[in-house]
Amino acid sequence: MTESCIDVTIKPVRVFFAVFPNKHIQEQLVHLAELLEPICGGRKIKEQHIHLTLLFLGNISAHRIEALQQAMKEVTEKKFELSLDEICQWKKNQIIYVQSNKFPAKLFSLVDSIGHALSEIGFLLDNHTYTPHITLLRKVVRPSKIGLIKPIQWCVNEWFLIQSKQTDHGVDYISLGQWRLK
Repeated sequence: MTESCIDVTIKPVRVFFAVFPNKHIQEQLVHLAELLEPICGGRKIKEQHIHLTLLFLGNISAHRIEALQQAMKEVTEKKFELSLDEICQWKKNQIIYVQSNKFPAKLFSLVDSIGHALSEIGFLLDNHTYTPHITLLRKVVRPSKIGLIKPIQWCVNEWFLIQSKQTDHGVDYISLGQWRLK
C-alpha cells in the first residue's frame, strides 16, 4: 500500500474499505500462500495487497473522496481479534482464501457502521451478504488439502479507505484515509 495524494482527474477512482494485517500477520499469511501455491496452482496475492475487505464501493467520482473521509470520522467502533483458522476455496472465483470459523460481531458492526455512514452521505450500497475472507491465491486450478495447524491470531485496530489504481506494473493500493478503532 502506497501513501499518496489523491489523483483528482476527471476519471473515477476505484475504492474500498479494508483492514490490513500488521507485518507479523502479513508474513504468516504470505508463508501460507507460499505453501499453498505449488499445491493449488494459481498465483499469490502480493504481500502488500493482503487484506480483509470491509466494503467495496467500486468506481466513484474523485470529488466524493473528501466526503467519504469526513463521514468515516463518525464511525466509532471497537478493535477486535480475528482467529483465522480455515483454508477455503471458491471454485467459481478460482481463489483460495483464509477465514475464521466464527468471525467476531465487532467486525460486522464495523461494516454496518461504515455502510450507515455512507448511506447518510448519499451512497447507494448493494444488499450483498458480507462474506469476510482474505484471498491468498487467484486463478487456482486444484483444491487445497492443507489445514491450518494453528490459527493465525490477528488484532485489528485500524481500517483504511484504499484506492485501487491500475498502473503499467499492475495494481497499486493507495491509502486515502486511515482510522483507529477504539
